[in-house]
Amino acid sequence: MPLSHPIIANSLYGPSYISFFSALSYYGLIDDVPQSYYSAALKQDKYFETQIGRFNYISVPLSYYPIGIKRVTENGCSCLIATPEKALCDTILHSKAVNLRSKKDAITYLEEDLRFDTDALKTFDVNILQECADCGYKRNSILQIVKLIQS
Repeated sequence: MPLSHPIIANSLYGPSYISFFSALSYYGLIDDVPQSYYSAALKQDKYFETQIGRFNYISVPLSYYPIGIKRVTENGCSCLIATPEKALCDTILHSKAVNLRSKKDAITYLEEDLRFDTDALKTFDVNILQECADCGYKRNSILQIVKLIQS
């Protein structure tokens, strides 16, 4: 059976789920393929360099962690991954320079900074985005994405 990086990432350090650029790439929302596998974790930030790849774990708050996670199965093994909405929120949450104050800021961030497939926003579940925003972390920035989707 071939090695599955998402399954290895979930097993290496946990509890964790695949997210950030790794999940956005997995869903085809960004063209860039990250050189490392990025996951959100409840424990402290951690980095592993292995023969099969680099694995980064970024800590997220306990109240925020369970929102928008799903289980996927690959080669008969399961792993946890953020929904597209949660992966975008995680990316915003941990991008220190991101402070979206308008729909224009949101579209610029998505198209120019992330090179995000904005057509995919039509399929986004705004309830997940709203739940993430309700946790209070980067609330205004996430709500600008909600406004952009609803306009």
